[in-house]
Amino acid sequence: PEVPSHVPFLLIGGGTAAFAAARSIRARDPGARVLIVSEDPALPYMRPPLSKELWFSDDPNVTESLRFKQWNGKERSIYFQPPSFYVPVRDLPFVENGGVAVLCGKKVVHMDVRGNTVKLSDGTQISYDKCLIATGGSPRNLPAIERAGKDVQQRLTLFRKIEDFKRLEKISREVKSIAIIGGGFLGSELACALGRRAQTRGLEVIQLFPENGNMGKVLPEYLSNWTTEKVRKEGVNVMPNAVVKSVSISGKRLLIKLKDGRKVETDHIVAAVGLEPNVELAKSAGLEVDSDFGGFRVNAELQARSNIWV
Repeated sequence: PEVPSHVPFLLIGGGTAAFAAARSIRARDPGARVLIVSEDPALPYMRPPLSKELWFSDDPNVTESLRFKQWNGKERSIYFQPPSFYVPVRDLPFVENGGVAVLCGKKVVHMDVRGNTVKLSDGTQISYDKCLIATGGSPRNLPAIERAGKDVQQRLTLFRKIEDFKRLEKISREVKSIAIIGGGFLGSELACALGRRAQTRGLEVIQLFPENGNMGKVLPEYLSNWTTEKVRKEGVNVMPNAVVKSVSISGKRLLIKLKDGRKVETDHIVAAVGLEPNVELAKSAGLEVDSDFGGFRVNAELQARSNIWV
């Protein structure tokens, strides 16, 4: 069979948490057999370079190579490990010293907690001894954009994956103006990354957010103000205290109306307004979700049930 019917360690999700868990399990138990099931079509990779280093690369083929220079000057790929590091999924039960296999582009849709089994979207069932739910989050959208209809949404990027980087990189070469909504880590990083482009290509970059300054939710005011000045020096038109009321199509452009009456015209919008935890599995598994924070409820050992960790 393509997919083993039983694995000792099953990791649901293919991001940094799952990869780190696989590496730690193998470090403690060198013969361990670990299966990662990931919705992403790509092998586990780092997300931060998608909004930082990859934009500063001189390589014209950076969207294909996905390689970047680290702070120490060495170049590396955004993938944690090359494909040769992983074991083919069908071979996982048979390889002599175990290993890590990744099932890409598959989604776990149902968990049977008592039976220690999961079901994939294609109907495949896999039983496990121990399971980690590391499904991460999905980018939030703004209600004002969700209400705006299809034409607006086709000119929107919710930035999270490799595909989003590739798409936005292409768009940044084709349009005259991009508006980034959100003043946190991701919004501010993308504003600086695109701002650097703006200086060489004449792209207009606008950043809007409701706080008084960049990173206003995490930094004290004086640091937030300092950060905003830095972002402005990168060529970004930073607009603090901006609450989006509506977005519509105006001629060939997008028109963003703010609550205080200001209007912003642009060609493309990037919404970087936080993550929504992916907790769909909680329903079938009967796991508790925290009503305040929206994530899975666990004990001090990060356990949700006897064989399930989050």
